[in-house]
Amino acid sequence: MTLATKNKLIKALERLLEGKPENQTLRKKAREGKLKINNSSVEKEAGLSVGALRRHEDVRVMIKTKSLEDRVAQGDSSQTPIDVLQSEIKQLKLDKAQANRKKKEYLDLARSHEQALAIQAANHIKMVQEFMEILHESEREKAMDKVVRARPDNLIKGDFR
Repeated sequence: MTLATKNKLIKALERLLEGKPENQTLRKKAREGKLKINNSSVEKEAGLSVGALRRHEDVRVMIKTKSLEDRVAQGDSSQTPIDVLQSEIKQLKLDKAQANRKKKEYLDLARSHEQALAIQAANHIKMVQEFMEILHESEREKAMDKVVRARPDNLIKGDFR
């Protein structure tokens, strides 16, 4: 069974390299010029399940090398496989730097919102305390019960007595 699977995978890789896949979705991508040769597309072209390559290390290596050769052939004629991989690494580093900048931006924004929420909570506590002081002592407990019952998920802890 594994030899038959290996043959299916190799034939599928050959069809993809020729740009003539049998799979309908891959054929459409090939027409649009968006076909990528990777493990997933080879498995799909071979009509096998996801992960069918896990037992065929030699075919995975073949896919990786042929994919790299194909990218070199499609790119500038002066590019070597090393140049292609280095440009890919450079792009990945740029993407990582951009993601880190966004992460810092969102973290700063979250911290500023947290500070604003703390200020609002403090103002709210102060306001409720002042309202409670206005009420007569006998009615304060009833009023606090109403406040707590109105919002059972009330996160503000205050000493109102």
